[in-house]
Amino acid sequence: MVTEFLSLLCLGECPGLGPMDLTGLCLGYEDAKRNELLPKPFLSAWPGSVVERRSNVTLACQSHFQNVTFVLGKLQEPGYEREQSAAGNSTEFLLSRLEPEDAGTYFCAYRTRTSRTWSEQSAGLRLEVTGETGALRLALGHKLLFL
Repeated sequence: MVTEFLSLLCLGECPGLGPMDLTGLCLGYEDAKRNELLPKPFLSAWPGSVVERRSNVTLACQSHFQNVTFVLGKLQEPGYEREQSAAGNSTEFLLSRLEPEDAGTYFCAYRTRTSRTWSEQSAGLRLEVTGETGALRLALGHKLLFL
């Protein structure tokens, strides 16, 4: 009887389940899921993936689980890595004062508190950084009109 009760005891929440969903029944669940491949997260850009030089963009990464650690990476740049934890199922990475060298393909991945490996990478998001800022382009345009 005591053994059966202890097998149902859980000291945390089950990944993917809400706080009201059978939280006490997940001890075996976490052990089984620990080495399972996590599904791909989704990466998006706001205000968009084409931005002007010296502007900011927010890359948002969303997973299927809560309480995860996210990593943002850039293809062709193995040294580029930004990591942050989130209590929810998403996080935002702010890229500010962008320059043309910041353009490229970004991806994100995540891992849960109990997983030992990272999820699959998200689909790549191609970030483009265009010419000058709108104000500078307008000023240059006026100079050309007065020549």
